[in-house]
Amino acid sequence: MSRSLFAFFCVLLFCAESLAQHIPPCQGNAHSSPICWGYATGRAFNRSWSDSRCPLSTLNLGGISDAFFDFISWNPASVRSRDIIKFGSNHAAYVHTPGGTIGTITVDQYSTMRTREETNIPLQQVIDEHGPPTDICRKKPLWQMSVQNSFTGGKVEVENQEYDAPFTLSNLYWETTVSIDAVMDGRDHQNYMRRFEKWEKGGGFHSSSKATSSTLTHYSYSTPMNHTAYLWREFDITFQNSLPGASGGQIKIGSPTYTAPKIVQVVEVLNPNVTAEGLYQVINHIEYTFSSWSPGGSTSASTTFYPGDHTTYTASFSAKPQPPPGVSAGGSVGSYVQVTWSDHPHQQVTQYQIWRKVKKQNQNEGPPVLLTTVSRGTTSYTDYEYLVTDGYTNDLVWYDVRSYFSINGTYSDPNWIAVFARQELLAKREISEGKQPENVAVVPLEYEVASYPNPFNPSTTIRYTLPHDAQVKVGVYDLMGREIARLVDAEKNAGMYQVVWHGVDERGEALPSGIYLVRMTAQALNGNERIEKTKKIVMMK
Repeated sequence: MSRSLFAFFCVLLFCAESLAQHIPPCQGNAHSSPICWGYATGRAFNRSWSDSRCPLSTLNLGGISDAFFDFISWNPASVRSRDIIKFGSNHAAYVHTPGGTIGTITVDQYSTMRTREETNIPLQQVIDEHGPPTDICRKKPLWQMSVQNSFTGGKVEVENQEYDAPFTLSNLYWETTVSIDAVMDGRDHQNYMRRFEKWEKGGGFHSSSKATSSTLTHYSYSTPMNHTAYLWREFDITFQNSLPGASGGQIKIGSPTYTAPKIVQVVEVLNPNVTAEGLYQVINHIEYTFSSWSPGGSTSASTTFYPGDHTTYTASFSAKPQPPPGVSAGGSVGSYVQVTWSDHPHQQVTQYQIWRKVKKQNQNEGPPVLLTTVSRGTTSYTDYEYLVTDGYTNDLVWYDVRSYFSINGTYSDPNWIAVFARQELLAKREISEGKQPENVAVVPLEYEVASYPNPFNPSTTIRYTLPHDAQVKVGVYDLMGREIARLVDAEKNAGMYQVVWHGVDERGEALPSGIYLVRMTAQALNGNERIEKTKKIVMMK
């Protein structure tokens, strides 16, 4: 993380108008006319003749203060830049260039004799006017600075060097510039990633605006400075699904949808909440409907959470199977109704219920009746009570194959398929006597495939006829010829059949409106005849 992005440029001000406007010995009440003491002192504190904060042209001080300067016995070899050379009680001059000898040292001064500022004057000239120097006056270190984090420990950076926090920098001069950086931003500490927000000095915060410089400029009037980098904990929030018989699934966090489990981060104080939504979804032909969140127990699919630590939120779901794929009912006219399907893709669908309901001509529809329950692996059922007819001249019979999901004991919703048929009481009697019913079939003359209704929404019944026993495939394709859903793939006796398509693909996901192709391919079992029939269908939503 960029240092410049997470440190602040701030200036510690004093008083109204700010004490940093003036040098420490002045404090704003010594501006009338220039004298040499004020001039030399001001130059030592980086002020100029026409300075806007503390102009030397008006600085009137009565001497060099031992509260802010150390006094060193005169020795030209000891002179440094920014020192003041004192000439007893007569005069003071600011060192312009140290040289080690009287002949190489130059000074800046205010000349009371000539009433003007003079710069880069040979020291010897000043000695000629005011006598020999008596002292070297050198600024004292006035204060110290400590830097720490808002939590215990971690690291801080001072002057581009990392230290264990807290770190104290001592013997700093007034108006010393020190750069500090909150380097723990983006680092792991005490099992939390830390995110920087702001600096605090003493009892107040620095501006929360992030500056382009990491430099903090301090103006101090012999006052220690304490800087605290506030770095908040970042919480790892895990969102996951509890899906009977499945793992993963989808989950919505904010606006985007993700594959679960998904970990997101929130920062205490700065961003303490996150909204997630448990989504209805179909996985492997099992429908999952949101029920509740834990912890918390919210039954609202979209819920806003306010975590106070690393937390895992789990969306629990109820589960219900879809019907087995490829359910069809029919047969050749005059044959007993045969119901067929394919095994459900989910291995925990362990059995199927076969239901029937009947509407006789000029009568109301009768109640659903459970005919039998068969185990997984069984994919057909023959109803020996009804013979297929070629129209609605007798009974309209519906069949439903319901999947049983063993994990939570649920069945698929009813999905009825209609067949024209008539009841055959003789067949029922013959079966009870252990006889094989006779199949008096009316065999279709041609291979055909049709769909009704067309256009359709949400489902259509696809009817197909076989004049010969055949290996049959019936599927739905897009206009590019890609198979979307396989509805039938089995050997069939000659006859009339139908299967319902609900506008979904092999995974049970709904398809968009558009034009699709229904294609029947039949390979006769008694020869080499191979027939392909295609029908265009339109789904409108």
